[in-house]
Amino acid sequence: MLTVTNVIKIFNPGTVNEKKALNGVKLHLKTGDFVTVIGSNGAGKSTLMNIISGVFPAEQGKIIIDGLDVTCHPEYHRGKIIGRVFQDPMMGTAAGMTIEENLVLAFRRGQKRSITKAIKTKDRELFREKLKLLGLNLEHNLQQKVGLLSGGQRQALTLLMATLTKPKLLLLDEHIAALDPNTAYQVMELTKQIIKNNQITTLMITHDLHQALAVGNRTIMMHEGEIVYELKGDERKKASVSTLLSLFEKARGREFSNDRMMLI
Repeated sequence: MLTVTNVIKIFNPGTVNEKKALNGVKLHLKTGDFVTVIGSNGAGKSTLMNIISGVFPAEQGKIIIDGLDVTCHPEYHRGKIIGRVFQDPMMGTAAGMTIEENLVLAFRRGQKRSITKAIKTKDRELFREKLKLLGLNLEHNLQQKVGLLSGGQRQALTLLMATLTKPKLLLLDEHIAALDPNTAYQVMELTKQIIKNNQITTLMITHDLHQALAVGNRTIMMHEGEIVYELKGDERKKASVSTLLSLFEKARGREFSNDRMMLI
C-alpha cells in the first residue's frame, strides 16, 4: 500500500551544515499494517513522514501510495489520501473556527467548497455521530471555538478530522507525547479503536518503547537516516524494551549507549 524506495533527503547541501537526514530508506507497508517507528532524536523519523506527506521533496527515490506514484506531488495533493496528526495539539485544527467548521474542512478535503454552503443537516448528523465516539461530549458543542478546547480534546478532534474520510494512509507523529498520562492513554485508546474499525494503514512515531511493542503489528528502528532493524510476528511478540535496546546496540554498535534515555 505504501512503498518507499531508496529515498535520500539532504538538508543544506553543499554547505558546512549539510546533513543527510535520510540515507536510501526502503519501507513497504501492506494494506492494514500498523507500524510503529522508534529511534533517537535526529534519526530521521519525522523527516521520513515529511517526505511521505510531501512537506519536503526528496533528492532521490520514490513514494508510492496505493499504486500511485506521488513522489512529485505537492503536499496539498497528497492530503486527499493522507491523514496526519502532529505532536502539538495546536496543529491540525483552526483555533478561530468552530468544531463544526473544522470538521467541514476535513470532510471536504480535496474538494472545492464554501464552508457556509457546505454545512448541511446530514453533515451535522454525521459530525455528531462521529464526535459521540470520542466520549468527550463535543457532539453537543458544534459551535464551540476549537481554540477553547483542552489539549486532549483538541488532539482527539484532530485525530477524528484526520480519519473522517478514511485516508489511504495515517501518519501519527508522536501525537500523544505532549499530553498528560491520563489524556495520552485515552487518546491512544481512541486511536487504536479508529484504526481497527476502519482498517487504516498507519505509521506511528513514538519514543515510548513499551508502546512501540504493544501497539500495531510491526516495529521499525531508525538511526542516522536509515532503518536499522524491523520486528514483526513472533519475534516482536517475544520482544521487550531490553530486547529493543540490545538490537539498537547490535545494529549500530556502541553509538546507542548514550541514547537509552532518549529512546524510552
